[in-house]
Amino acid sequence: MQIKSKGVNFNCRVEGPDGAPCVVLSHSLATDLTMWDELAAALAARYRVLRYDMRGHGGTEAVPGAYTLDMLVGDAVGLMDALKIDRAHFCGLSIGGMIGQGLALDHANRIKSASICDAPHTATPAFSQAWHDRIAQVRQDGIESIVESTVARWSSAGLAERRPDIIARLKKMIRGTSPDGYCGCSAAIARLNYGPRLGEIRLPVQFITGAEDHGAPPENAREMHRRVAGSRFVEIEQAGHISNVEQPEKFNAAVLGLVDDAERTARS
Repeated sequence: MQIKSKGVNFNCRVEGPDGAPCVVLSHSLATDLTMWDELAAALAARYRVLRYDMRGHGGTEAVPGAYTLDMLVGDAVGLMDALKIDRAHFCGLSIGGMIGQGLALDHANRIKSASICDAPHTATPAFSQAWHDRIAQVRQDGIESIVESTVARWSSAGLAERRPDIIARLKKMIRGTSPDGYCGCSAAIARLNYGPRLGEIRLPVQFITGAEDHGAPPENAREMHRRVAGSRFVEIEQAGHISNVEQPEKFNAAVLGLVDDAERTARS
């Protein structure tokens, strides 16, 4: 379905039983809502699932200019408002995990639990410069120029030989990303600065990481886990940055575990 929020037409998909507790899924940069196919299927047996394409990704309108994380967090809240979702569990990966941090910090009254996956918390100067360099490359040479390097950076060792279907799936999503969407979101990532505030989070939270994630290494997730009291930490072996696609069974079990436990606690 298409939902207009914040002046943007968003492509969304809603699955699962009417009236069930809701889970919102937010994808990584240069992918789309189909990266959640396996998790959505696992959740939808007993939860209402909202997944959406963020600005300039998949079937959502591309807005030119630099985005901010506040803007992207506002998009998620706006979609919940449009669908009359008062509170929801949240799962986001990479930039989706950054959005999850913003929600947990600034909209905690709307979030029941958060799975923050393969996401850093604070931009260093070198990190920011790398994103500005990617923006310049895409502006000059187009999305195709970053397909191979992005998939290589995302993948665990031997993934191309072990699962060429996953490589093809990732490449298709990258190629489907608008240059405006990629560059706008990259500008938001370059200004990431949630780290100093992570200790403020009081929600049920878990940090999930691929053991071979080079973009947001496991040490980063461990540090976030240390900063958030009562949080969980899950490291998934033989998984890189897009850990849910490489190891869906392990990833899904972790997300379902947090959501189920949070729902049981709320009912007790």
